Amino acid sequence: GIGRSIHAGMVCLADGTDLAAEKLERVLTSDPGTGVMRHADAGYERARDVARDRGIRIPMTDPR
Repeated sequence: GIGRSIHAGMVCLADGTDLAAEKLERVLTSDPGTGVMRHADAGYERARDVARDRGIRIPMTDPR
């Protein structure tokens, strides 16, 4: 984890169905995206660069 964060873990089932594909896409986009946001908020410039490059808006670091 990062700092004092607690993680519950993530389990996904990839069974070849369209529903599973939709769910996997969400998880494999959202989970890493959340990590980028957390690292950017912690001040890591590399994470801020990745967020800018990938179009991830981070409200706590992006001025409006």
